Amino acid sequence: MTAKRLAVTENWRTGSGGGLVVTKQMHDILDQPGFISTRMGGERLRGMFQDQSNELDLEKLSLFAQVCMCGNLERVKAMIQSGDAPDLVGTETSFKLGFASLTVLGAQRIRSTVALEHPETLRFLLERGAPPDMLDIAGLTSLHHACTPPQSQPVLARILLKAGASPNIQNRYGEVVIFFPFQGGNVPLIEMLMDYGADLDIRDANGDSPRSLCHVYGPEVVAAVKRCERKRTGEQAPLEDKKCENCQKKSDLKQCARCHTTRYCSSECQREPGMSLASISNILTSFLLSGAHWKTHKPQCHPFSTSNTVTVKPRYENHFTTLSFSDLTREKFGLANDPNAGRRKRPTQQTTTPNTASHEPNKSMIIKVQLPLMLGAPVSPSNGSGDMLVYNKKKDFTCSIQKADNPHYDEIARVIRAKGVNGLKAYFAAELKNKYELVIKISEVLAEQPF
Repeated sequence: MTAKRLAVTENWRTGSGGGLVVTKQMHDILDQPGFISTRMGGERLRGMFQDQSNELDLEKLSLFAQVCMCGNLERVKAMIQSGDAPDLVGTETSFKLGFASLTVLGAQRIRSTVALEHPETLRFLLERGAPPDMLDIAGLTSLHHACTPPQSQPVLARILLKAGASPNIQNRYGEVVIFFPFQGGNVPLIEMLMDYGADLDIRDANGDSPRSLCHVYGPEVVAAVKRCERKRTGEQAPLEDKKCENCQKKSDLKQCARCHTTRYCSSECQREPGMSLASISNILTSFLLSGAHWKTHKPQCHPFSTSNTVTVKPRYENHFTTLSFSDLTREKFGLANDPNAGRRKRPTQQTTTPNTASHEPNKSMIIKVQLPLMLGAPVSPSNGSGDMLVYNKKKDFTCSIQKADNPHYDEIARVIRAKGVNGLKAYFAAELKNKYELVIKISEVLAEQPF
C-alpha cells in the first residue's frame, strides 16, 4: 500500500476529519444498547446530530472523500485505479460516513456552475465494491440520506436500490427509510421504496410503524401507501388512479354519468349504450385500437339509488376552518416539505367561505367525510356526536353534517369506521341536488384521494 493510501486509510480508521465532532452528550446517548427512543434521549440526539452535520467541512476531508462529495467521476476513477484511494469499505469523519453516503451528501449540499456527476460517481463506487448499506454512527445508510427531506435525491435512491440497498434497515431510532419521504410528502419516493419491498410494519424505538403513522403526514402520503399496498396484492379500489379506465389516458377525464366512480377520457372509451349511428365508425376504430370498456364496466356500474345512497342536510358556516394535520405535524417537528416531492404546497390553515357557484343543482363531485376528532396521540375519532367535516378537492364546497339534522349520521359514521382511513375519514361519490340536499353514495368507499 502506498504511503498516501495508508495516510488516507488511517484518516478513516481514527475517525478524524470533516469538522464533525461527537460530543460527550452524544456519546452518552449513543452508548445505550438497542434503538434509542424519545424517552432515552432520541430527540435530543437528533438535534445534536443536526447541529454537528451542519459543520461538515469539505476542505477538512481526505482528498478522496472530497472528490466523492464533489461528484468528480474522473478523479474518483483515477485515484482508485492508481491505488491512491482508501479501501471502499472504509469510512471517514467521527460520524463514520461511507463513501456512498458522502457522495449523496455532496449531491444535496454542493451547488456548482460546473456539471457534477454524482449519479455516475455513486454508480461507479458501488460497482467497485462500496457497500450500499454502510451504517454511520446514527445508523443511517446512504439510502436514508438520499431520501431525507428537504433535498432528497430520488435518482441516487434508485441507483442504490438497484445495487441492492435495503429499504428496511433501521437507524439508531429504529426508523426504516420510508419514514423520511413520509416527512417530506414525497410520493414518488414512497412509491419507489414500496416497489422495492419497503415493510410498513417495522416499529421504531417508540413503537410506531410506518403503517400506523402514515396518516399523520397527509392525504397524499396515505393515498400513495394504500395504492401501493393494493398493487402488491393485485386489488383495486374505485377511482384508484387518475386515468381513463380504458385507454389509461391521464388528462381531460370525466366521471361516468351513471355511477360517478369510474373515469373516462371520452364517450368512445366508455362506449355507453344508446349512441347515435353517426358515431359508430369512430367508436369501432377506438374499440379496435384500445377495446371498449362498457362491457367490463357495466356489471359494476351502479347508478345512484335509494338503496346505495343517503341524503343529508349540509350545514354551512360563514367562516368554516379546515386544518391540515400533516402540515401542522411538519411544523411541530421542524420538517420541511421536500422540493423534490412534486406536491402542491397546502397552507397550514385555510378559511373557506362556500362559493355560491358550488351550490349549483345536481353538482357531482368526490367528497371527503371526516369524523369529529379527539386530538391527542394518536388522533382518534370521537365517540360523541360532533360535526362531520365534508369538503371536495378544490374546497369550493365545504360543509358540516350535524347529527341533529341528519337521521343517517350514524350510518355514515359506521361505514367510515369500518372502511375508512384509520377509521377517521373516507371518500365518496356525491351529488348536490340543491343547497340543502347532499346525496352520498355510501355503498362504495373510494380509493384514498390526495386531498
